Amino acid sequence: MFDMRYHIASLVAVFIALAIGILLGTVIDDKGMLLQQQQSLVKRIETNFNTLRDENKTLKIELDEEKKLTSGVYPLSIMGRLDGRNVVVLATSKKQNELLSMVVDGLSLAGATVGTVKVKEDFELTDELKRELAAYLPQEMNDDNVRELVLKKLAEELVATDTATAATTTTSPVVPYLSKLSELGLIVMDTDALTSITSALMLGGTDGDLNPKTTDVHIIAALKGMGIRVVGAENRDCKKSYMKEYQQTGIPTVDNIDTPAGIISAVFALREANGNFGVKATADQLVPKV
Repeated sequence: MFDMRYHIASLVAVFIALAIGILLGTVIDDKGMLLQQQQSLVKRIETNFNTLRDENKTLKIELDEEKKLTSGVYPLSIMGRLDGRNVVVLATSKKQNELLSMVVDGLSLAGATVGTVKVKEDFELTDELKRELAAYLPQEMNDDNVRELVLKKLAEELVATDTATAATTTTSPVVPYLSKLSELGLIVMDTDALTSITSALMLGGTDGDLNPKTTDVHIIAALKGMGIRVVGAENRDCKKSYMKEYQQTGIPTVDNIDTPAGIISAVFALREANGNFGVKATADQLVPKV
């Protein structure tokens, strides 16, 4: 009986040893496979990286070539397109003030006489300002419509051939309305070269939380009401777009005015092209069909 128990124990020990051996062999084999997989993965990553690097170099070369081509074609595309036109560029946010010189240069290259008006960002009409401006505005002015009336009067004075409309009261200094707005810090303008306005470019978009319906939309409505062609524009990277609000007023729009393609679109839109041009989801096409 003792020999039988010893024999059974020996067999169990053998099977346990065999199981341990199989287990160790499997682990070792798995480690070997894992190492191979890691090496294969690293090799694929290196290959993909090299491919992407080569593609990036190619794309950069192509982009540089396209920029050179655009720079060469850009002046030819717009030169003389706005001959004889007087264009006012209105900016209603600090974000767009940075673009003014580039936009003015582009429109001037197209042959336009250009003036600029910077409207103070989200200005507040205090009681003191209302008293200062009351003499220029209709008697039906009230707290609900004063902002709209101030902006409508701004548009009217820009369009008028004679911009020297003064206050209608004898108790106030006789100061032209636009000069009064400048004096009060509500606008900064450079319109000396303009005699009368034939079209307007509204520069919007902001990095803040401004609402285009409180300023831009009122100006656009007033200009359109006087038969002035208005185009709305903004740059590509503004955090808050005005395109939808502009489009709701029925004017052409350009959402990449900070690029040569955007300037080309603006020039043709100021002439007669209708549509929404640019690169954002609100655009219908990149540039007008010419």
